[in-house]
Amino acid sequence: MEISAHRDPPPGWERLAREIGSFYHDHRWVMGLSRSFRFEPLFLAATDAGSLVAGLPLLRVPGLLGPTRLVSLPFSYAAGPIARSPVAARALLEESTRVAGTLGARRLEIKQANPVWDAASGFVRNVHYHAYRLDTSGSESDIFKRLHKSSTQRGIRKAEKAGVKVRVGTSRDDWLEMARLQERTSHRHGVPAPPRGFFLVLCKALQHAGLAELYVAEVPERGVAATIVVWKGPRDWIYAFGASRDELLEYRPNHALLWSAIRDAAAAGVVFDFGRAAPEQEGLVEFKRRWGGEPVPLAYDYWPGVGGLNVARRDQGALGAAARVWSALPAPVARVGSALYRYLG
Repeated sequence: MEISAHRDPPPGWERLAREIGSFYHDHRWVMGLSRSFRFEPLFLAATDAGSLVAGLPLLRVPGLLGPTRLVSLPFSYAAGPIARSPVAARALLEESTRVAGTLGARRLEIKQANPVWDAASGFVRNVHYHAYRLDTSGSESDIFKRLHKSSTQRGIRKAEKAGVKVRVGTSRDDWLEMARLQERTSHRHGVPAPPRGFFLVLCKALQHAGLAELYVAEVPERGVAATIVVWKGPRDWIYAFGASRDELLEYRPNHALLWSAIRDAAAAGVVFDFGRAAPEQEGLVEFKRRWGGEPVPLAYDYWPGVGGLNVARRDQGALGAAARVWSALPAPVARVGSALYRYLG
């Protein structure tokens, strides 16, 4: 088995990602992040008899005030190696530490969902987050019964009764509306929003490639009430972004959006993934569970030691204080602050 490093996806990457990887392993996502945020890409490849048997996508994320990090991958709750054997995966992980040392990276971060192998030599594993996934097998009625009766099911029916309409948005104006709503929602939650170009360029390109969808909910005579973005992988669709207008939440537009996306995922024969949550995010965890999400552990492996935002509590300490300060900023200032987003991956 031979190990090599590449600046572009090596031959066979697309097939390997499609067969055993997730949305986050698709080279169009990796290279799109690289272009959008000026991250240096690196693909580690393991070949056997000339065939690609394992790959590890990495992006070099700059530090705001210090050295860079190597991450697999930023803005992706799980990526890590895609491998046809644990031996090949371990070989890539061991090579990644050598590469990180050569590049002078302060830390190497590997994010994986429910990994079948232990942490490689030199790594320290942290299991804090879980992803929440909904089984979409069976009929639409079967899926509906998996949802919480007194909140989720009722919310869907309320949206239907209110006449909320859901459509797929494809135009630049639709994506601009998504970006603007996300700015408002992120500000409310005390975090920087992605820059508008992320939605207008990368997300729109992913949609054109069949890897993303933008769902738009409209309330009669009130206009757009909420939007969500869904990543479309070969085996699961991932709820990536959700934004809404506070004054129209009584019509339950988010319920209408998610139910539409879930039905589309079921028709495509894939699992619907509500994304990750930390245990201290009790409200978010409860939300995902009420939508039928079952927890899947996420293992984050660090070399040479654990550190960074992914191991910090979201409800207290520095992150909690930062969220309170950010939400208090004037909206125009917060929008300019989207330039900080690239350092959060």
